[in-house]
Amino acid sequence: MRLRRSPLAPALLAAALVTAPGAHAQTAPEGTPTLPAPAEGGDEVDELEQLLEQAGESGTLGGWEDRPVERPRAYPWIEHHGYFRFRADLFYNGHLGTVIPGVPGTGTSAIPAPITENVVNNDGSSAFGDQVGSEDASTIAYANLRLRYAPTIHVARSMRIHATVDFLDNVILGSTPDYAGYLVRPDVPLVAFSGAAVPPTSGVNAFQDGVRVKEAYAEWQPAFLLRVGRQASHWGLGILANAGRDIDDDFGDYTDRALLLLKLYGVYVAGAWDYIYSGATTADPAEFFGQPKDLGQADDVTQWVLSVFQRPLSEEELAQRRVSFTENLRPAFDWGLYAVYREQDFDLSTLAFSDVLNTGGRRNFDQLSLVPRHAWAFIPDLWLRYAKRFDYFSGIRVELEAAAIFGEIDNVSEDATVGTPSRSIQQFGAALEIEYDRNDLSIGLDAGFASGDSAEGFGVEDRPVLSDVDGAPNRDVTAFKFDRNYRIDLMLFREIIGTITNAVYIKPYVKYDLFESVETALGARLDLLYARALESEATPGNDPFLGLEADLRLFYEEKDRFNLDLEAGFLLPGGAFDYRPVGATDLIRESEFAFTIQSRLTLLF
Repeated sequence: MRLRRSPLAPALLAAALVTAPGAHAQTAPEGTPTLPAPAEGGDEVDELEQLLEQAGESGTLGGWEDRPVERPRAYPWIEHHGYFRFRADLFYNGHLGTVIPGVPGTGTSAIPAPITENVVNNDGSSAFGDQVGSEDASTIAYANLRLRYAPTIHVARSMRIHATVDFLDNVILGSTPDYAGYLVRPDVPLVAFSGAAVPPTSGVNAFQDGVRVKEAYAEWQPAFLLRVGRQASHWGLGILANAGRDIDDDFGDYTDRALLLLKLYGVYVAGAWDYIYSGATTADPAEFFGQPKDLGQADDVTQWVLSVFQRPLSEEELAQRRVSFTENLRPAFDWGLYAVYREQDFDLSTLAFSDVLNTGGRRNFDQLSLVPRHAWAFIPDLWLRYAKRFDYFSGIRVELEAAAIFGEIDNVSEDATVGTPSRSIQQFGAALEIEYDRNDLSIGLDAGFASGDSAEGFGVEDRPVLSDVDGAPNRDVTAFKFDRNYRIDLMLFREIIGTITNAVYIKPYVKYDLFESVETALGARLDLLYARALESEATPGNDPFLGLEADLRLFYEEKDRFNLDLEAGFLLPGGAFDYRPVGATDLIRESEFAFTIQSRLTLLF
């Protein structure tokens, strides 16, 4: 007698959304496994009972070889995933030498200068006079950690609950000492005598709590997949929606969503309703009824998502792909179309939030004012991936994601009575990854672009909706910003600008692994990045050349268990980061060479 195999259900989408066709090459260490779907018939249980009776006390079936019989797992049971990460970074001249000690508003990098260079320590009246500020103060260094726990609770064969919780997420080591300055130990008046660290608590000794819940959602999977709750969102390479599951990621796109996934004629179709913003609620320290209520739909931001894609998801599909791709050497082609529509009619005035701060966290219902926005956006995204093994030792992968954002905001002002300045949105971005590997050597090329904006302001701190050009309203918002988790370097885009925006870049790289095993890796990788701005007027130095960066990485990896990395990045900034005040014609400070040394030690489970 042979136990009949149950059909396998689609895997959980690798980062939620409509989620990740084409998850980035650096995928989640806590990736969700494929699980069997509920059986079509009910006789498997009877057959299993017969097998167990036949096996008897030995627990085997005998024959040519003893075959152990696996007893059915009892529900509920918990699947454990996560990682612990220790990370240490050092930046030399990360502020690019464009900060003038004691002069406010100077600097062209998002990496700050050491505190000795700020205004208050260089105004001549500090305890150190003029001796603190120094051109030689150029180094900042720190270490942080994160413990991520991402369990999946299997309630039944077709029902699961998932959560992701971060402990001490990016908390800088030494940032929460136990002394009176943080209102914890009045008997330790000076931090120099603190002998312990205390948990970070928002509003007491930190800006965030030591425990942060990132995800909590439930799934029901009969013939389809229904997922509801707060869940990670990922698509394609991750330039638009990125779950941030790589062990070195700092962010993550989490969405309150109801998702339905179906497979029709060999193609996956997913639709989702996203609760982006609920507007004013009755949430209040004096709430007596337990469950806060949303005060109407007029100020909500709603979003609808539809994706159509083709790629292997279920365990059975993945097994077929492995045979076809690695044994039969057939090419693999995956694709996906992803579309988002978002809208908001009215917005809650920012004055309502300031009123909350002034009243100890309580809101006055009659003072909650609405501002007309009548904003909408349509966001299409195309993802393509082609892979081919030429033989057992060599192959190629080509992957592309291209996205656009079209929309309009009828009113960007907080006061609709003074007119309704409007903005139109037209943004474009694309990323291309090409990689060829032969034996232990891999060579690749990353390239991409993100449309820019001619308004003053650059990087993630830019507010293009409210910006001006030569004193006139900037009617078109055209600066596309890659998701901050899509990383291609150590300094230029990741730290100094904050993300890829208003830029075109090209980055060749080479990687060599000393080990032939797929389970372990020991080697090095060298990346060379060249980047230019598409709109030079938006850069601090009004120059299109962003810079050249070389990054070297040494690594040792044990698959899904242990990672140890040591990286060094060297940046030669371009004229785009020279310090030239707005409206000035003369150059004040020329940007200077910078470098970083970074290390990570990660244990995964």
